[in-house]
Amino acid sequence: MSSGVAKRYARALFEVAKERGLIEQIESELKDIVAAVESNQELGKILTHNQISIESKEQLLKDLFGAHVAAETLNFLSVLIDNGREHELGEIATAYVAMANEARGVADAVVTTAKPLGEEEVNELAAQFGKKVNKTLRVQTVVDPAILGGVVVRIGDRLYDGSIKRKLEQFAHQ
Repeated sequence: MSSGVAKRYARALFEVAKERGLIEQIESELKDIVAAVESNQELGKILTHNQISIESKEQLLKDLFGAHVAAETLNFLSVLIDNGREHELGEIATAYVAMANEARGVADAVVTTAKPLGEEEVNELAAQFGKKVNKTLRVQTVVDPAILGGVVVRIGDRLYDGSIKRKLEQFAHQ
């Protein structure tokens, strides 16, 4: 769940990206930058250290990403640093991706089953649940033998639990 501040920053960036036709590009760049920061502990420490100057942080990001990202992305990173919000980059990126998905009519779904599903079964679940939420679904599958059978589908903050484990728990509570 994104904080209100993260959502506001994400919304501001999204509006600029939409206006300039850069929604997908900036989404991809944000994901890459977040991945780089998360995979490199030293970079993360430098960006969030309060005794390193704003100018040094901005120059570091410009040196690392300047040749690879849109000017809008680099300017956005500077705004985050100027406002002391660099520690919220991950949450902002998550909120931005959610906004981009919403604009495209796409949602991410996590489908959990006790045994692996075939491609046809995954496509059928995506079609059925996509109709339910009126979106195209990008499905990630997870195998969890603990659910015993059936299927659990999470789309955003919605949970559809049709697992045998859940049904047994409901039966036991009756």
